[in-house]
Amino acid sequence: MNWASLIEKAPEKCGVYIFKGKKKPLYIGKAKNIKKRLLQHLKLSGNDPKEFAIFRDSVGLEWIITRNEFEALVLEIDLIQSHKPRYNVLHKYGGGYPMLLLTEDGYPTIKVVRGTEHEGILFGPFLQASKAYKVKKLIHRLFKLRTCDPLPQRKEPCMDYHLGLCSAPCAGLVSKEEYRLSVEGAKALLSGEVAEVLPKLYEKIEEFSKEMLFEKCAQIRDQIKALENISRGQSVSGLPYRSADFFYKLGRRVGLFLIRGGKLVSKEIYDLEREEDLEEFLLGYYYSNYVPEVIVSNFEIDEEVKRWVSERSKGGVRFEKEIPKELISLAEENVKEGISLDLLRKEFREKLGIELPKIIEGFDISHFYGEDIVGSCVVWEEGRMNKKRYRRYKVKTLSQIDDYGALREVLTRRAKRLKEKKEPMPDLWLIDGGKGQLGVALKVKRIFKLPIKVFSLAKEEEILYSEDGKEVRLKQEPLLYRVFGLIRDEAHRFALSYNRKLRTKKALEDVLSKVKGVGETRKRIIYRNFENLYEFIRADEERLRKLGLPTHLQQEVKKYLE
Repeated sequence: MNWASLIEKAPEKCGVYIFKGKKKPLYIGKAKNIKKRLLQHLKLSGNDPKEFAIFRDSVGLEWIITRNEFEALVLEIDLIQSHKPRYNVLHKYGGGYPMLLLTEDGYPTIKVVRGTEHEGILFGPFLQASKAYKVKKLIHRLFKLRTCDPLPQRKEPCMDYHLGLCSAPCAGLVSKEEYRLSVEGAKALLSGEVAEVLPKLYEKIEEFSKEMLFEKCAQIRDQIKALENISRGQSVSGLPYRSADFFYKLGRRVGLFLIRGGKLVSKEIYDLEREEDLEEFLLGYYYSNYVPEVIVSNFEIDEEVKRWVSERSKGGVRFEKEIPKELISLAEENVKEGISLDLLRKEFREKLGIELPKIIEGFDISHFYGEDIVGSCVVWEEGRMNKKRYRRYKVKTLSQIDDYGALREVLTRRAKRLKEKKEPMPDLWLIDGGKGQLGVALKVKRIFKLPIKVFSLAKEEEILYSEDGKEVRLKQEPLLYRVFGLIRDEAHRFALSYNRKLRTKKALEDVLSKVKGVGETRKRIIYRNFENLYEFIRADEERLRKLGLPTHLQQEVKKYLE
């Protein structure tokens, strides 16, 4: 397709443009000047792998003119969330992190939810889903909020009451006043604002002790301890925000720091494919996540983006660029991961005679006595490991021990993707092994004419071998060892974990094939959702119910293992 002539027909007006694939859009963007933006895409396709892939895989191009930039932004977001194009990043951050919802009803409870359209009070988001579920469990254990939803009417309480996870309002075993105090305590734990509820709890414990209700005294005591621990705060507290999200950008890395109740409560580091993806990242994040009272950033945010985010907030949002000093140092330490690229640059020049690579790919092979042969590719990029670009390989051409042959297959498959511009070209390959493994990598490099350096790192003596004959004892070079040792160890860990996963899956398949009541459909569900048999056995009833698995299967598997 003659893209240049097609782009010449594009309007020089504001709107949205769509790169069309065979079945659905591949990339959707907005522009103040559609033609000018498309010409930029075309120019970048010469050396940017993502831009190259967009043009390579597209079969057509169309555009929609809008009245202004804000309309273009809204249309772009709606189209991306509707079609989820392969090369857009917005929808990748638009799934929504889990939040805890304190419901608003006669006997409120706590739920893990996603999105923001819920009746009740939302707390979060929790950047790690496991943490949300742990906090939910803690609240049930400490404050005994009901676990049933909806609330049933029972004569006798369920097992959760006997396990100490619920106060059984369904059976009338707790007064409304007492339950309301528990709700206030749960709310205080989640918000960090404990000043109002602590005196009430102390009064209640005094009341229960006079009535000699010592079991209830113990429950209140545990609640007080938990809330007092919260009130002591985090390592960074006393911040001038009740509810804020702080974004700190450094190159293609973005740190997100959540501040709730004047305290730093969570953080996450994101690696964008390109700096240009920053706006899409922000839009994707707030598409399904809670908008706080304040958004703080060390970069400019477009007015159209501010307007869109403001319209999604419930109580309004304020944008600030003034960052408290204690947050700046914390953000830099987390985003940079404490490594000095200037020092590394000097070390690479002096000790290896080369410029500091931007991208290093590390490789390792793992097997279990010749079975389940796998390879790993890990990626070090601009001073840190980029786990999003890790790849693992199941070796297809071998069924016996042949480390060189396995390495040759893995590197060949990787080289093909690099030549096809499906992955960014690295500056250096690091192979786990000695001179033999180095030789295999060099042959693959020459066959595919890759413009990269190749090194290998031997385990025993920690000697780094280069293609030009250099041998560097890394234990005497701590900065170099920090880079190459990290990459080698990470490649080894990633390959080994994949090998173990395959072996565990085989063991799982073997057991399930002998358990009564497990057909092919149920096997597939269990394979996809559980790492091993013991995770399946420990799964709670709710998780099994959502997967359509009867609880008696757990008992059958237990019987077989016993």
